[in-house]
Amino acid sequence: MSFSPISISETDYISKGIEKNFRLDGRENLMYRDFTVVTGVVSQTYGSARCRLGHLGKGSDVLVGIKAEIANWTPGDPETEAGDIGKIVCNVEISPIAAQFFVGRSSEEFALELSHLLTRAISGPQSGLDFKQLCIIPKQAYWVLYVDALVLGYDGNLIDPLLYATRAAFSDLLLPKVIVESVLDEDTKVEHQAFEILDDPSAVQTLNGWENIPLAATFYIVGKRYVIDCSVDEEAISSARVTVTANQNGEICSVQKGNFKTGLSPSLLGEILTISKKLLPSLVLSQNAKLEQLNLAKSDSSAPETSFTFLNFF
Repeated sequence: MSFSPISISETDYISKGIEKNFRLDGRENLMYRDFTVVTGVVSQTYGSARCRLGHLGKGSDVLVGIKAEIANWTPGDPETEAGDIGKIVCNVEISPIAAQFFVGRSSEEFALELSHLLTRAISGPQSGLDFKQLCIIPKQAYWVLYVDALVLGYDGNLIDPLLYATRAAFSDLLLPKVIVESVLDEDTKVEHQAFEILDDPSAVQTLNGWENIPLAATFYIVGKRYVIDCSVDEEAISSARVTVTANQNGEICSVQKGNFKTGLSPSLLGEILTISKKLLPSLVLSQNAKLEQLNLAKSDSSAPETSFTFLNFF
């Protein structure tokens, strides 16, 4: 990813501040900006959320919506070869409004990188999601969940709010209940299984295991120090990026490196992993509390929801 150039004097000023554990916006090296999250923001989806990392009107802003459709099982698909699981497809796009911070085609390249990262985070066993619940009839039909993320604003560190918004969207996910029954074929006189989606707005179910979806902490190496939740300028002068995902139990789910201009020592990586094990469970608990407040507010509110309700929060 390419950034607008930072002058030598600016680079020196930012680096020396980080060496003293004091950043341009007053934060310490291991402090996040404030997370703001709201769920149920897109009515045409089965689950959605929007997350802003930073101040009102600024910060990195990500919108995530989850759609679902039923697919027929076909042999040869490595993701559903077992025949008793469903599938998740992830895609990230960067809005032209946010892309003005990028140079040339770097926004498209970074969007592809984010799509791959999100896929690895929530499409494997480390996500904690119950993929077997997405199977309707073994080796016949299953749910495909399409997780679409749109970056609306960029002020450094897109990865962490992306995972934050995705986890919140899965907490909001409600899939229609499906009835499976045996049907007798009148021609062959052979029974086979068939399914029917219940046409009842109240006949819905959550996806088991969404609570175990990991959150991310992205560390940027600046000089001899590392910081989390970089601003644009800090990210521009960083020499490496390490993203660690961990669940509510502090179990490391994935580690991904990027933007490497220099090497990373094993001892430094060990420090980052140790910090992540302590930092991320508390971040998960904090998000859980916010999601619970949102659910209470929804149940108490008599105001009708619209696809543009989220604009009032941001």
